[in-house]
This record gives sequence, C-alpha cells and structure tokens, in this order.
Amino acid sequence: MTSLTTSADDTTYSHEHLVEFYESDGRLVRSVADHLAGALRERDAGIAIATPVHLEQIEALLVRGGIDLDEALSEGRYVPVDATELLQALTKGDTPDLERFRAIVGDLVERAAAGRREVRIYGELVALLLERGDTAATIEIEDLWNELAGHHRFELLCGYPLRAFDADAPSFRHIRGQHTGVVPAARDTLLADVHDQQALVEQLRHDAAALRTELDALRRQQQDLIELAYHDPVTGLANRRAFDSDLEREWALTARGERDSFVLIADLDGFKAVNDTLGHAVGDEVLRAFGRTLRQAARRSDVVARIGGDEFAILLVRCEERAVHTFRARVQDGLALLAEGSPSAIEASFGHASLRRSGSPQTAVDRADLAMLATKRSRRRRRLGDRPER
Repeated sequence: MTSLTTSADDTTYSHEHLVEFYESDGRLVRSVADHLAGALRERDAGIAIATPVHLEQIEALLVRGGIDLDEALSEGRYVPVDATELLQALTKGDTPDLERFRAIVGDLVERAAAGRREVRIYGELVALLLERGDTAATIEIEDLWNELAGHHRFELLCGYPLRAFDADAPSFRHIRGQHTGVVPAARDTLLADVHDQQALVEQLRHDAAALRTELDALRRQQQDLIELAYHDPVTGLANRRAFDSDLEREWALTARGERDSFVLIADLDGFKAVNDTLGHAVGDEVLRAFGRTLRQAARRSDVVARIGGDEFAILLVRCEERAVHTFRARVQDGLALLAEGSPSAIEASFGHASLRRSGSPQTAVDRADLAMLATKRSRRRRRLGDRPER
C-alpha cells in the first residue's frame, strides 16, 4: 500500500509507512530483519533504529540470512542507531522537536540514500514513548516521520507491542491512521479496515494467552524430562550422563589451565548383603544417606553423581591433591555420624586419579576405578585377617 507525498521542491516521493502490532519480541525482530534484508540484498540501504538488545537480535538474523553486515556498514548501506540515545537527542524539554528531527534523522536518511539507493527504515522511537505512557509524543513522532517523507524517499516500518494498547482506545485508532498499512501476523496481506485490525489484535491476544498457557505446560514437561535425563531418581544426584558431560568439560579446562582436578570413584562395601537381608527399600535409603554425605563433604563447585548400582563418582575441580584427602576425611566423619544409633554402618572404598596426568577423561575414571578396587581388596583382606606377604 503506497501513498504519494509531494515535497516543498515539488518532487513526488512514494512513501510506505507500515506498522506492526506484535505480541512477542521474537516476532518483531524477524519482521524487522526481513524488512531490512530486502533492501540490503539489493545493495540498497537499511537503517535500524532500535534498542541495543533488539539491534543485536536483528543483526544476528541478518547475518544468518547471508547479509554481509561488515561490508554494508563500511559502505554506509547499513546504519544501526540506538533508539534511546536518538530519542534523547530529538527531544527538547519533554517534546520531540521538528527541526532536530529534520536535521538528525534527515541527515541519516540522506547519507544512507547516497548513490540513489532506496532506503528502508525500522523505527522504535514510538514504541519507547508509548510504553512510557506518553501517547502525545508518540503521535507527534509519527507525524514527524510523515513530514520527513515530504523531503526524503524511504520505506518505514514501525513496531508497537500489543501490551501497550487497549484495543478499543482512541490512541490505537489514531496511530493506525498515521500509517499506510498494518502488517498482520501473516505478512502477505495488509489490513485496511480499522475494525478488522482491532479484531486481529483481540484474536492475537487470545491466541497469545492460550499459547503462553501451553508453553508453560511444555516448559514444566521439559524440566521434568531434564531431571529424568540428568539426575538419578533414587538419590537426586547427577547421573552417569551428567557426570560424563561435566567431566569432558572439566578435562578440557584442566588441559588449558594451571590447576588440576581429580576424579574419585566410591563403592559401598557389602551393599548387596543390605539389599538381600533388609530389602531394597532399606538399600535405597542407604544410597540416599551416602549420597547426602558425599554432597555435604564436597564443595558447591564439585560434581557428585551416582553412576550405577552402589557406585558413585565425584569430580573435585581446580584443587591440589590434598583436597582429595580432606574430602575423604569429611566423608568418613559423616559416615561415622550416620553410624551412631544405626544397626548397620555404611562403609565405602575410594580411589582417585588426576585429570591433568590422564590422557583422557575415561583414562582418569579407569585409573580411579582401579585404585578403588585395590582399596576394596586391601580392606577385605584386613577384615579376614589375611596379611599380604612382604
């Protein structure tokens, strides 16, 4: 939809001044990126007047769409502008100033249009003003854009968050009337009738509310699935998958850093007998009690996981080897407290290995596991009174 505007020097410019009433920022930035990309692909010009957050998102979409922004910037074909800073520069007192608007924004358009380039603009000034509750200044800025179109050729897209409007408010109808067309959710048609536009707004609000409810349910389901995927259901600790992921990351960091990290493998002694004689419910409580003891002995930055059966893995990050011995002493103290008043004490065998001195994460786990098995065999011999030959 195009309107014709005649400038003071009798030059007639085509002027398209579109508006999009959006529910989500994601929808807005996609529309803006499409709007600007159409010009930039043809080696014409695009001016993005937006908040820094929106500018970053718009530029990411442009780059993903194959636009060479560095080249466009260097050639003056892409002009990013901080909307908040520009709004301050355009305001005299509390009111947007016509002369400042002509001078500052007009200069931006003129420079972008150098070489007879077509210019597409996205302007977020009006959205900032409306969200502040300044409807009068919002309407005035829209009038200034239309006035500027009498002196420069450009195609303008404005965006308004739906949350800033009451669909029946006079401001909605007035602002709609300052534009040549409305961009609906599907960008292939432009609504011209104000009643259709208000119906669209209401439908969008209804759909958005239903979508938010559905998304909340999906997020809860996703969180439940993440819990199942990365946490042990019995102890609440990380599971093998989560531990392996953390171990891979820490191994890479240790290889580049100056400090070591250590893997410990812990295995409960005599756990099968607990399950066989007292039942699995008691066995699960033993696992939970041991898991809590490990977690309390570890630092907040360390990783504690149940990796299978009665086997646990601990990742002590960025520490000296003496931290391993300190950790094991804390565990033993915790197990001693658990043993008070309990018919069966929990005992465990440990082994550890250095990440820095291992060729891979799995090598560190294997070494810690072998060390744990050696400890377990040694403890078993002592319990049986079988001293190894010297």
